[in-house]
Amino acid sequence: MRSSDIARIAGVTTRTLRHYHSIGLLPEPPRSQNGYREYDAMDLTRVLHIKRLSSLGFSLAQIKEMIDEENAASDESSPNGSLNKQLIELTKLDEELKLQIEDLKHRRKVIAQLREEQLDPSLPVRFAKAVKRIYGSQYEALVAQSSTENRAALLLASHFYDEESLQELERFVSKVEELDLLDSIRRVEEKIGKLPADASEQKREALVREVLDLLEPLMDCFDPQNWEASEDGEGAILIDSLAQSSWNAAQLDVEKRVADAIAQRVLQRQSDGL
Repeated sequence: MRSSDIARIAGVTTRTLRHYHSIGLLPEPPRSQNGYREYDAMDLTRVLHIKRLSSLGFSLAQIKEMIDEENAASDESSPNGSLNKQLIELTKLDEELKLQIEDLKHRRKVIAQLREEQLDPSLPVRFAKAVKRIYGSQYEALVAQSSTENRAALLLASHFYDEESLQELERFVSKVEELDLLDSIRRVEEKIGKLPADASEQKREALVREVLDLLEPLMDCFDPQNWEASEDGEGAILIDSLAQSSWNAAQLDVEKRVADAIAQRVLQRQSDGL
């Protein structure tokens, strides 16, 4: 039989056969005088054997190892040892498949939630839900603007947020909703966004005070542990670099003053036992 014949019977491609040859999974058969490989029934059974094990989920490397062990066991006249090893490998494979099934179930659950709640698939579900609550009607526009610094900052933040940071964000959003402060926060964000680079010290300080007054009833939401963390962390540095590329000097100054003041107040409240 030629390669086209064995490929047709086994239900594989001739390219697959060549790959099997290249990795040593299928021995090279002798060639006829005209240069064609000449396969026999044993070659066909080996290809069928490989295809069967592959369909169960074994990798080609695992299959090669199993077949080599079979051949060694045959030479040593100990076929039972080879079968036992294969059964052990089947048990391992079954455990791997079980884990894969659980993983796929989890992925489908996440996908269903993303679709049902119309969340940004680029963000973890809990983070995306919090962001959607903050941005409200502006959320879809934010998601659509994939190249903006705001969206990039969200993607970075979601990657570096740990469980404590995520819980803090959720507490913050819930408190903001409870106190009906979302509109006020958006308005002050717009003021910062419109602040000119040459804004006077008086305007900067007034804006900082306005932000801090707005956030004062939300201070209990902040976790002191998060604000004790170094600002030199990798995530903070990357997000800061995005801000510096899109914000002017006055905006950066106001944001830093606000962040420093929040950290000071949160840590002070902790030391006061509040």
